[in-house]
Amino acid sequence: MNTRRTGFLSKKRTVVVIAIVAGVLLLGWGGWTAYGKFSGRPPTTAQVKRSIWKYLAKQTGGSKFKPDLDLSAAADFANPIKPTVTNKAGRVRAVTTTGKTAGRVLPETTFSAYFRTNQQDAGSYEQMYRFIGEQLYVADELLKSDDATRQVMALVMASEASTYSRTNVQNLWLSARICEAYLWPNLTLVETTNRNLLTPSAVLDLCEAAFKEAGETNHLIRIYEHLIAKTQGTKQQVDLTRFRLSRLYQGLGRDEEALKLLREIKTLTSPKVAQDIAILERRIGAKKP
Repeated sequence: MNTRRTGFLSKKRTVVVIAIVAGVLLLGWGGWTAYGKFSGRPPTTAQVKRSIWKYLAKQTGGSKFKPDLDLSAAADFANPIKPTVTNKAGRVRAVTTTGKTAGRVLPETTFSAYFRTNQQDAGSYEQMYRFIGEQLYVADELLKSDDATRQVMALVMASEASTYSRTNVQNLWLSARICEAYLWPNLTLVETTNRNLLTPSAVLDLCEAAFKEAGETNHLIRIYEHLIAKTQGTKQQVDLTRFRLSRLYQGLGRDEEALKLLREIKTLTSPKVAQDIAILERRIGAKKP
């Protein structure tokens, strides 16, 4: 064979091999995310967290978010009228709580005043993003604890960070991602506490608001479907997810799917379940010839 032709084929073969290897590496790096988009399965919690931290690093120009707080000190839920935590300047401000989220007030923690004060004093979006990152750092640290109270405090921290993302920096994408990475995966922690300070309904209200405002209703539905399919959480939590998903289906005119979910509910005693079943049965019956 001609030497020039042989050299050409060798180079061509090398290019093909490189392309194949690159393709395999690309699939290994982003295949799960692509699979999630095409299959409807949401990305893993770790993937969402990585996207959050990467985004916050870009917005703040740094990757260190450890706040000036002693996280090893005793921490608890606090009286919202008398905040006991100061900001960096050592000031104590008697300001109101974060406020209502979807009709509910988040419980006040001994760390809430610190982040609320700093968010109000922030002079730029960069600073606001940094405080959001610091609050998520605290949430991660509290989640490592074996104490149920501190774990629930972590969810309050994440809830407040999601709220600040939506209201202060008006970043609906970030608000939804915090719900996806911090709140949904830890709903069982809310149910295990006997203090009833933060309920699963309050967390789900906040997350639904975040996703709907971000225009991600379809993604919200996929997550609910995935949670139900994997039966993540207690039976009551799964039934609560069924009820919420049925409401979303009803809003989209998917009445038969909504009715099927409602009939599968066994643990919820709310009269709304029976009312919705009756309404859907009449509606579906009226459509039949």
